[in-house]
Amino acid sequence: PSAFSEQKEQHQQRIRQHIFGISFAQTHNCLPHRSIMMKSIACCLVLLFSSRRHHTVAFAPSVVSSNAVGRSQALYLSLGNGIPEASNEWGIPDSNLLPPLASAPSPSLANGGRITLVGSGPGDPDLLTISAYRLLTEKPDALVIADRLVSKEILDLIPGEIKVARKLPGCAELAQEEIYWLSYQALNQGKHVIRLKIGDPFVFGRGGEEVLKFRKFGVEPTVIPGVSAAFSAPLLGSIPVTHRGVSNQVVMCTGYGREGTSPDLIQYHKEQTIVFLMAVGRLRELCQRLTSMAGYPTKTPVAIVERAGCPNQRTVVGTMETIADLAEKHNVKPPSTIVVGEVVNVMLDTDKCTGESITGLIQNMTATSFV
Repeated sequence: PSAFSEQKEQHQQRIRQHIFGISFAQTHNCLPHRSIMMKSIACCLVLLFSSRRHHTVAFAPSVVSSNAVGRSQALYLSLGNGIPEASNEWGIPDSNLLPPLASAPSPSLANGGRITLVGSGPGDPDLLTISAYRLLTEKPDALVIADRLVSKEILDLIPGEIKVARKLPGCAELAQEEIYWLSYQALNQGKHVIRLKIGDPFVFGRGGEEVLKFRKFGVEPTVIPGVSAAFSAPLLGSIPVTHRGVSNQVVMCTGYGREGTSPDLIQYHKEQTIVFLMAVGRLRELCQRLTSMAGYPTKTPVAIVERAGCPNQRTVVGTMETIADLAEKHNVKPPSTIVVGEVVNVMLDTDKCTGESITGLIQNMTATSFV
């Protein structure tokens, strides 16, 4: 009786866990297709039925993942073999508890499984490295696990299977665990995993963290660097990050520290450029902190380059006191690169009447003109 009660409690816990995962995902817009939800519910019903039959089931429902371009949708099930029970809201096993697939990291597992970590650059396929382009276009049997912000233009180059991480606001850590779980399963099946990240994977892209995790899985990933948006995006928006007599130093920052904290502020220096990545979501707060705590004049020029290199690239220019309102007015979204400093106005036109720098939406590639 005690053993039966323990099994029953385990089943009920797994059902509650999976149902909570469905509810959590709905709240965060993380289940994009009704049929996928029905499969999740079906798993709960199987568990419920098995508990009534007084025996255990040899699988635990885990993550539901959809392909970004609608090529495939699948429900993943862990099949034992030392793999832990689902342990978070999405029903994904804790990556720290997954057993290694090899005794020591090597470029390829015994079954042929391997990982290549690729930087996709700012968004324009023409800015991919030759190595990245060849890998993405010539490996139809590989599984590509891409960041959510990798451009559609680059995803359209890929002939094989694609899965996109669901890194929506509030889901970042769960989505990272999803990436590890998808990678682990594919490696265990002997697949070539192409982990496709925006920009350069090692510039605020958690590339180092992923390399360390894949080593724990037993794989030493191959790395193909990408062009970082920190330098390419400003130039694509007609902003040099350095200019003689204007800026002699560049600082790269992220808008978000670990667990959503705000990173330390860079104190104001007139001949300094600051480039912020992944910061547009807290632009107003950032500008307020820079002016009140880091000594930035309110008239300091600020620019945002949205979707750099893509057909719908836009550039918005203002000052520390106006840029947040301008970003809201023009509905600026990620991926966007923020540039702070006098270099913002070096290569941009001035108003012919007033002689002052033009502000607002100054570059709109969607309209193929300057406005």
